[in-house]
Amino acid sequence: EQGLSEKYADILSLAYRQVVSSHKLVQKDGKLLYFSKECGSNGCLGTVDVTYPSIPMFLYYKPELVEGMLNPIFEYAEKEHGWHYEFAPHDVGQYPIANGQVYGYDRKTREMKYDMQMPIEECGNMLLCVAALCAVKKDYTYAKEHREILAQWADYLVKTVFSSESQLCTDDFAGHLAGNVNLSAKGILGIAAWGAVLNAIGEDGSSYAQKAKEYAGKWNELAQSGDHYMLAFGHENTWSLKYNLVWDRLLHLDVFDPDIFEAEVAFYKTRVNCYGIPLDSRSDYTKSDWQMWSVCLTGDQEYREMIIGAMWDMLCDMEERVPFSDWYYTSEPHRCGTFQARTVQGGLFLPLLEI
Repeated sequence: EQGLSEKYADILSLAYRQVVSSHKLVQKDGKLLYFSKECGSNGCLGTVDVTYPSIPMFLYYKPELVEGMLNPIFEYAEKEHGWHYEFAPHDVGQYPIANGQVYGYDRKTREMKYDMQMPIEECGNMLLCVAALCAVKKDYTYAKEHREILAQWADYLVKTVFSSESQLCTDDFAGHLAGNVNLSAKGILGIAAWGAVLNAIGEDGSSYAQKAKEYAGKWNELAQSGDHYMLAFGHENTWSLKYNLVWDRLLHLDVFDPDIFEAEVAFYKTRVNCYGIPLDSRSDYTKSDWQMWSVCLTGDQEYREMIIGAMWDMLCDMEERVPFSDWYYTSEPHRCGTFQARTVQGGLFLPLLEI
């Protein structure tokens, strides 16, 4: 691609094969089902919060495969004897059998553990993925086909986006967190995205847009901590990568004040280590996909090259010679946990995406 730095091109060349090969393509009744597998973790199939970071590469090259990634979730959530909760599911099974969610499922009691769910996370993911897919294709038929359940998930976010309960987000390795600022931003943008989708299909989405704008103002007040924004509401002197905010720009939702993006990136530049920027103030580790999303918050080329250069150095120096790991330390060249060869590296393609 014209204008790509050599180091960024190197990073993408190491990512794309594993992003594709960690999926299984199936055809069922003429419909594509593109199942992801959680390589390096528990083998969950069709995980929603793995699809969310994976889609940039597919949005750029083959949007139909994003539809294939979402189809298993909708089929499971919409069928009569499928998912029975108000919020979106986490997965559709454990590879290679798609027979219902396994994450947070107690096999002994055959009950779903509520505290192990990701309600705001997965609702926001589904709404944003559908909005991005339709925007790229310039065709909102897919959203219309799933209008009822998407509205259900949007309404769930309206009620819960500032929930004070401790819950998980996609970065579940970091544990439960109440008042997660980045997670709340995802929920707010999910609401705004649904309003934009309704407008695109000829309905009135103004109430959702207004609610999202109202919530964004409240978010700004509650999350601000001097020259940056907190990890969790009420937690002064903490910080995190607000990677979910990228969709405000990419989908042209214009919900959050642009000054927030500028302040965050200026702060991030003071926290970059030799192998990248930590995910948040709790640990030295980072996620490759999320730090690459953070370079898309503004047009700051200096910050972009800082992150790309640090990631390139990590790939050269990492002592574990394994397929591209998305979870690693930023002050020493070591991966964290067992994550490797995962589809989430599709998120590294986000800087190419213009919707």
